[in-house]
Amino acid sequence: MKSTQKNIDSGLVTENLLIISGICPLNINEQMIKDAKKQSYPNTNKTNVKAKMTGWHVSTPTTNKLVDWIKKVIMEETDTPTTKYELVDSWFAHYNKGDYTDNHAHYPQLWSFVYFVKSPPDSAPLVLTTSQTAIPAEQNRVVIFPSWVYHFVPDNNANNRIIFSGNIGVDLR
Repeated sequence: MKSTQKNIDSGLVTENLLIISGICPLNINEQMIKDAKKQSYPNTNKTNVKAKMTGWHVSTPTTNKLVDWIKKVIMEETDTPTTKYELVDSWFAHYNKGDYTDNHAHYPQLWSFVYFVKSPPDSAPLVLTTSQTAIPAEQNRVVIFPSWVYHFVPDNNANNRIIFSGNIGVDLR
């Protein structure tokens, strides 16, 4: 590719990026399911998520506990113990059979995460677009990835797949 700017070249490269994934050790799942049920879902089919979706700023004691743990994991995995990470936005999404999420990224945030609250058999995976890596929807699994990584959810084949997602940035204050 050639830029319109003089003396600037651009091209595509494949980078190795840190993707953090594992089972969350917090005993929060039962309460997360209750929290998801108490939410309103005003963004249903209005975003990249073609499923039931809450507003952009879900906050409960349980979601806050999860986010604090995720921020700690990021600090440890990236060796950034003095960086002050902050939650920018967060939401629940509730997928039924046939629901999906379009390919997208969360730029300009730094980190994005998905926590699989409820994953019945045949729940659709989270797919990282460039590598076509499909991360199975496994209850209590958290996936943390750079926010500029494109990702999607293919057609879901189950009812009641529930996730909690969000974006984390750096507090520059």
